[in-house]
Amino acid sequence: MNEALDLSSRPRRLLSNSNRNLARDKIWSWAIPAYEARLPDGRTVRTCPSAGVCAEVCYARNGSYNYPNVRSAHLRNLLFVLEDPAGWEAAMMAELAAPRFVGSYVRVHDAGDYFSDPYALAWLRIMRANPQTFFYSYTKEVRRYERLVEPDPPPNSRWICSLGGTQDERLDVERHRVADVFAAERDIERAGFHSQRESDLLAAFGPAPVGMAANSIRHFQKRQGNRTFGEWQREVDVSRGKARSQPLLSRRSQTRSDSGDAGSSSSSGPESPQDH
Repeated sequence: MNEALDLSSRPRRLLSNSNRNLARDKIWSWAIPAYEARLPDGRTVRTCPSAGVCAEVCYARNGSYNYPNVRSAHLRNLLFVLEDPAGWEAAMMAELAAPRFVGSYVRVHDAGDYFSDPYALAWLRIMRANPQTFFYSYTKEVRRYERLVEPDPPPNSRWICSLGGTQDERLDVERHRVADVFAAERDIERAGFHSQRESDLLAAFGPAPVGMAANSIRHFQKRQGNRTFGEWQREVDVSRGKARSQPLLSRRSQTRSDSGDAGSSSSSGPESPQDH
């Protein structure tokens, strides 16, 4: 495939259900290139500005995500956002008006993140204009989330702040819906987290904090070792003199120990469209 020629046109469809693990739960997804993208004019755009250790083992920079047709599709999406933001927003609104999105879910960013304020605000407008659809996101843009979303989140949205980014020190399980990536599934419950293995929707609707096992990519597993993304990022932050004064879950763990409660609370949030 000639990737340059493929980039000359706007995408016919913006949302995809090609990810089988998501499609089984009626989850559509939107993706842009993970971490950064080289544009046709030679510029480089950071699409995950606050990525930390996660960038070293990012599933969306591996395997099928590197197929030329997939890379082209994600880059076309980004170019649409950058070159014609109003046109992209209108196209997304028009697509979401289709009956198939009533009662469905959209995962914003199967790859990529909210890389700028205008882009994040556009998504907030899209979410508010489409109450028939539920939107959820994993993000490492914690400051942007706190400024733009947290004061008044759209009622049909859920936001998961995932560890492994350069803003981890801001995360608090009593304030944020937190997710971490573990070396193995068996480690999740031991740490007081709740697995989303059965469905990605559990990350948005299930109890928190949320845990997921690392992808079975051997060289990534070797790099991560037995650490979670959060622990790995903390090691890096400590080496740079940046780490928080206590681990993220220390207060929570102490509370559970004092009360003898082995359960874990979840942050309150909006109902799923399927609950109505």
